[in-house]
Amino acid sequence: MVAHACIAAWLVGQEIRLPNIPVNLTTAPRAWKNQSVCYMHWQTKKIQRTKGCFMAIQQVTMPQLGETVAEGTIGSWLKKEGETIRRDESLVEIITDKITTELPSPVGGTLARILVQPDQTVKVGTPIAEIEMAAVTTTAAATSTAPANGNGAATTTMAPPVANGSTNMDRISPLARKLAAEHQVDLAQIAGTGEGGRVRKEDILAFVERRNAGGAATATAPVAAAPAQAPVAVAPSAADGDTFITLTPVRRAIAEHMVRSKATSPHATTIMEVDMTPIAHFLEHNKATFKQQHGYSLTFVPFVTKAVCAALREVPSMNASWTADSRIQVHGHINMGFAVSTDNGLFVPVLRDADQKSIAELAAAVNDLATRARTNRLKPDEIQGSTFTVNNPGVFGTTFSVPVINQPNAGILSMDAVIKRPVVVEGDAIAIRSMMYICLSFDHRINDGLEGARFLGAVRRNLESYGSDINLH
Repeated sequence: MVAHACIAAWLVGQEIRLPNIPVNLTTAPRAWKNQSVCYMHWQTKKIQRTKGCFMAIQQVTMPQLGETVAEGTIGSWLKKEGETIRRDESLVEIITDKITTELPSPVGGTLARILVQPDQTVKVGTPIAEIEMAAVTTTAAATSTAPANGNGAATTTMAPPVANGSTNMDRISPLARKLAAEHQVDLAQIAGTGEGGRVRKEDILAFVERRNAGGAATATAPVAAAPAQAPVAVAPSAADGDTFITLTPVRRAIAEHMVRSKATSPHATTIMEVDMTPIAHFLEHNKATFKQQHGYSLTFVPFVTKAVCAALREVPSMNASWTADSRIQVHGHINMGFAVSTDNGLFVPVLRDADQKSIAELAAAVNDLATRARTNRLKPDEIQGSTFTVNNPGVFGTTFSVPVINQPNAGILSMDAVIKRPVVVEGDAIAIRSMMYICLSFDHRINDGLEGARFLGAVRRNLESYGSDINLH
């Protein structure tokens, strides 16, 4: 973020030297042009007229919300031009293929200009807004560079303009409205904790948690759905009944990420079948007790994650990335990404040092990440830094699926539904077993079929090694 200083002095025509004040004379005219309080003679670099104070213009840029995120989309602005804003107060909703989050203001002041409009997508580092910081008097600067004035230099401080009264919709952030609709929350019952009573996403989530816990919050009538948009005109070449759907920013970002992944990594795939019978029996007998004790379900995911972590230690080239200078970076830590489907799209929260956790700890962590992903409560650092990814489409009943690599990982493992079926076992007998397909998609630049088979074989061996007595801790 770059700050430009707009200097104003009482002395007309006096040259103002700028010690320790970073002024970019190439871009400063644009920032100063909007300030009627002063102007500069650009050839002599002298201020020709002033008002006795200076304003610093702080540029806000599109942040990088993930190591592979190259651009972001403006969801909605939470402040209007001319409104005051405090440091760390939510300024704008940013949408990427990995997260939807509210960006806090880096400084306090007045939102001077919005440079990127809602639904526009820009590269990381692109200026998206300018914030006019609080006015600072120039008494010290003037006395250090200009002759002393016998009468003393009177100074004035220009206070930032006060925002006009807000409408009810202005009091509710767009993300809060979206969450309220998803959770059927009556916004009239929410007391906002933001500036001026503004209702923020944290207020909605806290209300939902209290309601789910049976607290003071009461059930509310569903929020009326927004009116449907007018149908898109059908192109002449389209058949009757066809419609066209405008992509949401999240859908557009996911599409770009998937295309980039297939274009970047030569995908190779290998598949194996795993006998999950011992784990299935354990869950059948202990699932209800576990949920009663912990408040969430114990699933196959932590068992698979534990087996994958052990396999990554056995085949470390699968816990790697291809670098920009055509080298293979083998990661020392195992940071597991988990593909989570939400109403807003697909997100991949990351659990760091997953191999250091027990099955019970993995179950708690996965449940926490998935819950917060579905309620837009993930932090930016929780959606970046993965070294491998586990996908669980089996929860939707799929039998067989081939995943797309989550860049820049070397691979991704997909686990499908555990289904009972007849299987030929030892002694050529036929038995009913709980079977599951696991599929590995891997970057063929980093690994060959041999490493892929070794890795997937290690995962299968680890899963089938469990007996009837499983220690979760």
